[in-house]
This record gives sequence, structure tokens and C-alpha cells, in this order.
Amino acid sequence: MQYLIDGLIVVMIILIPRLMILLSGKYKFFSFLGPVFLCYASGFLLSFVFGDTKIAMSAAEILVPIAIPLILFSANLKSLKYLAKTTTISFMLVIVAVLAASFAGFALFRTSVDEAPSISGMLVGLYTGGTPNLMAIGMALGVKDTNIVLANTADMVAGGIYFAMLLSVMPRLVGRFFLPFKSGGSGDESLEESIRREFVPKKQSFSFKEILRRAPVFALSVLSLFIAAGLALLFTGELNVAVVMLVVTTCGIAFSFIKRVRETPGSYAAGQYFIYMFSFAIGLSFDLSLISKGSLMLLVMVLFVQFCSVFLHLLLSRLFGIDGHTSLITSTAGIYGPAFIPPVANALKNREVILPGLICGVFGYAVGNYLGIGLASMLKLLSH
Repeated sequence: MQYLIDGLIVVMIILIPRLMILLSGKYKFFSFLGPVFLCYASGFLLSFVFGDTKIAMSAAEILVPIAIPLILFSANLKSLKYLAKTTTISFMLVIVAVLAASFAGFALFRTSVDEAPSISGMLVGLYTGGTPNLMAIGMALGVKDTNIVLANTADMVAGGIYFAMLLSVMPRLVGRFFLPFKSGGSGDESLEESIRREFVPKKQSFSFKEILRRAPVFALSVLSLFIAAGLALLFTGELNVAVVMLVVTTCGIAFSFIKRVRETPGSYAAGQYFIYMFSFAIGLSFDLSLISKGSLMLLVMVLFVQFCSVFLHLLLSRLFGIDGHTSLITSTAGIYGPAFIPPVANALKNREVILPGLICGVFGYAVGNYLGIGLASMLKLLSH
């Protein structure tokens, strides 16, 4: 009987995220919540129906290391050469601000938040890259499933507040206190369109033909996982998850320099779908009994790190003479990733910042895992 239940759970892990994507695309309320949260929530609700969901946890452990290369295959890192000096400096300041805020968060909450060093590392990945980085780092560091879900939920709250500010009051504020944006031309429109097509969400087809088209990059992602597992066994004698995550990240970046791989359509969307499946599987495995007072402090820690990161970045940008539009678009690239660049550019009424914002967002995906795992490892050493 358990085999049938396990089979049903696997089928649901594959199909339920598709339903959540459809709901997000059709209804504004579900669109606000987003597919990741909907997958968590639906998995959590269904966990009360199924008794033994160990198969879900086993599936979750495989999904993220396959997702990371898929997300990175489309990263055209050669496009970094198109970034102006001020944009490069501003995004470097985003990274500095996030690292400083995460370190401060660790210092403030180390005694009240469980796994504080790892949580700080996850937040570095989240706010320099995105949700895939948070999940990859969480898995790499062996963070409890409950804390991964809570961190993502807190980010949804904090992120919703800041995004509303970006679309409303922030453009006027930076216009008052920051230098004006200097126009330098619209940039490479074909490059902008190619990055936008891959990384900014739109309706995705789910036909058998589309699945077959993505089969080669999926196979390459699985190959990346095998390479990572082999190197982990070779150098550590075990399947060290941190090593696996860093190697699959490196493989994803390395294969992205192959034009045929980079230009295969849909690899980013496929990677995101694996993240949605992971979210549903984690929701199924969620243990309500692990919620404690410390969980509330974790939510406070996430809120602190995000808003401290934003404030520090804007302060540093002002000190370095970065204009307001560049400051906000690089902040958006770090906190949210490429998908949120176009609406913020529209709020700024400045189309010229779209391309540099997209490039910074993609670069954040590439470096987020290294930065997050690196900081967490350092904080763990300091804790002993």
C-alpha cells in the first residue's frame, strides 16, 4: 500500500506545481502569493492527508542540485562587459551591503535563532541571487526544512513591502536625494530581449514537444550532478552536499559559455519548475511540531537583514556618487533577481536601466551560492 502512496506523492510533486503556475497566471491574489509559496502551502495542507511522506524528502534532495545548473545555463556572463562602471560599482555595493547586513543579523540573533550561521548564509544567497540560491544554500548547509520554509515566507512578506515601495515612493525619494541618471543610449536591444525572454516569466508551454526540446539541457544538468557527486566522493569520501552544490553551480556557469547550451530556450523555466517541485515536496515534509518562539525570531531576522541591506546599499551608493536610478535597479537585481527589473524600470520611467539590471540579476544567480556558503562557513568557525 505504501508503494501506491509513494507513487501518488511523486506524481503530485510533478504535477501540482503546474496547477500553481496556472493559478498564479490567472488570478491576481495567487499571482501576489507566487508559485513558490503556493507550492509550499499546498504541500503543507496535503501533508495532513498522507502519513508517511519520506519519499517527498528524498525527492527534494535531488531536485535542487538539478535545478541550479538549468537556471544558470542561460546566464550570458559575457554580457558583463556591457555594464557601465557606475552599475558595476553599485552592484558590488549591493553585495557588500548584503554581506554586512547578514553578518549583523547573525551577531544580533545568534542566540535566539536556530542555525543562525546557516540562515545568514541563505540570506546572502537570497539577496544577491534569488530564491533558488536560498534553497540551494539551505540544502548545502543541512538547514532544517522548517527553517527553509519560514525564511522564504518571511522573505515574501519583506519582499512584498519593499517591492511596493519600489513601485511607489522610492523613485521620488531617490530623485530628491540622489544624483540624476545620465543617459548613455539604450544599449544592445537584441541582448536585452534575449535575457528578458529567458529570465522574465511569461506563459510557458507544457507540451510533450517542449519537454523533448529541453531534454538535452536536462541531461546536461543531470550530468553536472553526477560530476558533483563524483568530486564530492573523491575529495571528502562522502556525498558532501555543500561540495555538490558548489560544483553544480560551477558546472552550470561553465556550460553557459557553450553557445548551443546557452541559447537553448526554456532552461531557466525548467530550472524554476524544479524549484517549484522542491517547494511542494518540502511542504509535504513540513513538521508543524518544530514551530517555536525561535521561529518568530527567524522571521524578524529575515526582515532585519533585508531592510538593513537595502538601507546600507542606498547609503553606500550615495557616498560613492551613484545616481538614483542605477542604485534602485541594482538593488532590485540583488533583492529580487531579473524578473522584477522591467516593472521597476517602468516605475522609474527609464528603459535604459533594464539591460544592466537584467545582467546584474543573472550575475547574482551565479555568485550567490559561493557567497552564501562562504559566509556561513566563516560564521560557523567564529561560533566555535
